[in-house]
Amino acid sequence: MEFIGLFLLLAGLVSLTLEALGANLLVLNWLKNFGETGSWAIRIGVTLVGGVIYYLRRHDD
Repeated sequence: MEFIGLFLLLAGLVSLTLEALGANLLVLNWLKNFGETGSWAIRIGVTLVGGVIYYLRRHDD
């Protein structure tokens, strides 16, 4: 579960960075269907969910 959280966190950060630079990954083009605000909300949401999962599993010991 810790790996999934880290993956989501890193994927979200890469996605946010690329979107801010004006680039986009081909597999993330479907996010454009939700408009600019929706696209940013999904990217931020994935990043936050990944960070929370990673943090909770890492400190679960």
